[in-house]
Amino acid sequence: MRRLGYYLGGFSFGLIFLFFFFNGKRTQCNYSPSARVKSNLQKKEWVFEKDFYPIQDTVQWFARTSVDFSESNIGTDSCNVYVMEIDDKLFSVKKCKDMAYFSR
Repeated sequence: MRRLGYYLGGFSFGLIFLFFFFNGKRTQCNYSPSARVKSNLQKKEWVFEKDFYPIQDTVQWFARTSVDFSESNIGTDSCNVYVMEIDDKLFSVKKCKDMAYFSR
């Protein structure tokens, strides 16, 4: 019974510590490759080509996209090119060091 008390005390102390440590921070766990690519692209400055698809809300629009890795060109020395799809429309994203270039 005494061990259970020590266990519950330590467990509750750890939960309280984690609550205060991560409170207010935007912590995310991106396990899938598609989620990691999209998370990395969101940190870049976006540049759209002139005749790109009309977009009202970029955040909701980007959340609904999916990455097609079989058509993407990754592992290059300069910029990776990802093929993405939304609503049966394909477009490519050239992800460089600081910028992401969106094109049809």
